[in-house]
Amino acid sequence: MAHDHTETAGITPEEFRERQERVRALCREQGWDALVAFGRAFYDRPGDVAYLTNHFPPFPTTPFYGRHRAFGYSAVVIPTDGPVILCNDGPYRQDLVVADRVVQTGNLGQTIAQELAAVTTPRKLGVAGLDVAPAALIWEFQAHLRDVEIADASSHLWRWRMAKSPAEQILLRTAARIADAGLSAAIAASEPEVPETHICAVGTATALRAGADFVRYLRVHTGPWSEVGSRWPQATRRVVEEGDIVYLDIIGAFRGYQFDVLRTTVAGTATKEVTALLEATLNALMAALEAVKPGAVAADLYRAMKRSAVRDGFGDHLGPFAGHGIGLDTVEPPFITAEDETVLCEGMVLCIEPKLVLPGVGGASIEYEVIVTSAGPEVITELPGRQW
Repeated sequence: MAHDHTETAGITPEEFRERQERVRALCREQGWDALVAFGRAFYDRPGDVAYLTNHFPPFPTTPFYGRHRAFGYSAVVIPTDGPVILCNDGPYRQDLVVADRVVQTGNLGQTIAQELAAVTTPRKLGVAGLDVAPAALIWEFQAHLRDVEIADASSHLWRWRMAKSPAEQILLRTAARIADAGLSAAIAASEPEVPETHICAVGTATALRAGADFVRYLRVHTGPWSEVGSRWPQATRRVVEEGDIVYLDIIGAFRGYQFDVLRTTVAGTATKEVTALLEATLNALMAALEAVKPGAVAADLYRAMKRSAVRDGFGDHLGPFAGHGIGLDTVEPPFITAEDETVLCEGMVLCIEPKLVLPGVGGASIEYEVIVTSAGPEVITELPGRQW
């Protein structure tokens, strides 16, 4: 699959600076002396750090051991008045990172406190990513800031991050096309008498050739394992049999922006029971798409799926989690569940993925990525949902 590199130039430094200034305005509004945001490894949850500076921590998350107390983590410090400081665990892309200073450190908690003290006298801080940083890092961070009041800033940043800018939408469209390429190849390889690992290798290699930064996994679950939906192992040496359901889920990224797409196919000829399961899954997805519009709430999509599943006789077989937002993290708010009342707005990018499980027959899921627009959902995964 060829890329149009003029279309996928990425996020400009000016857009990152605008985000940073927005943080300063938020700090002034909330009475914070600074905002500190934590991020994790590039393939996991780089989140707020990547959103604010374009830095993706390069190491895998690593145990705190001896003097090494930062591998796999990073933080951005944005004072109300002062330079934007990135504190990270090692090498970084100087040509990509947008920050006034970069401090490389083996002790992230201590360094953040020192950098804050150099530019301000912190009394109250907004902190984002408390769910990302390990407890040991938060303890060390707080130990150096004993008299500082800490407020959770994550909800503020999520409100901004849920609606993607035009540049982010371009990157997500490209990421979705890469997922399509990987899944198309995996579907073509899903034949009787081949092992799951072969299907996985073909799809993964195709996505990488199509331009993926990485493929975190291509989950290939066949036959009875399609019912379980476990994410580990992603594929086994199990040999596909005639008539097996082949459940395919590809996750990775393009220039930091994630793709997460599911298709379900059949090796050989599907039985009537399997065909009914697949058709009901696709019907549920189509029903959810009709509910996608600004002003709707995430739960509306789930309720539409449920009504469709009931009509098809699968009302008791719809899973409780049927989609999510996507961006710099694979799974972002809002969540498509019966309880999530988050209001949809233009620019949100959603993964809509109903899963129906029929015990003794198997499981099926079909996932579209869509952009919420005033004209309805823009489906950015072009691979057709019906693959049987």
